[in-house]
Amino acid sequence: MKLRHINAHAPWILVMIAITIESSISNISLPDMGITFTDKLAHFMVFAIMGWTLTRGMLLSKIKYPIIIAVVIGFIFAVTDEWHQSFVPGRDADVIDVIADLFGLIVSANLYKLFIRYFPPKFFKAKEETAD
Repeated sequence: MKLRHINAHAPWILVMIAITIESSISNISLPDMGITFTDKLAHFMVFAIMGWTLTRGMLLSKIKYPIIIAVVIGFIFAVTDEWHQSFVPGRDADVIDVIADLFGLIVSANLYKLFIRYFPPKFFKAKEETAD
């Protein structure tokens, strides 16, 4: 496997591993931040990180429709993660969590695409310069 592929895909795979490990812990509780939907905000933020890294990986791999592919992969993982949580004592599956996950994926995937438009990585600049 080429180093470029490892660089593209290792970040989102590591995020998925971290989420799976966290989802396996029984009776986890978040600190009280004075926000009613702290759990949903945590889902949004964690899956936003995954969406950012997934979109980056898909763009570096030059996959057609990188945002759609990133969101679909992330959504499938979100559904399977919630299903996995239904088997963990003290945890339960929640459709609203999957919706928060999906919003995090969609927002961050689009923000990443917008970000690289204005701040293109050297990888993309080098490819553009050699194409001229």
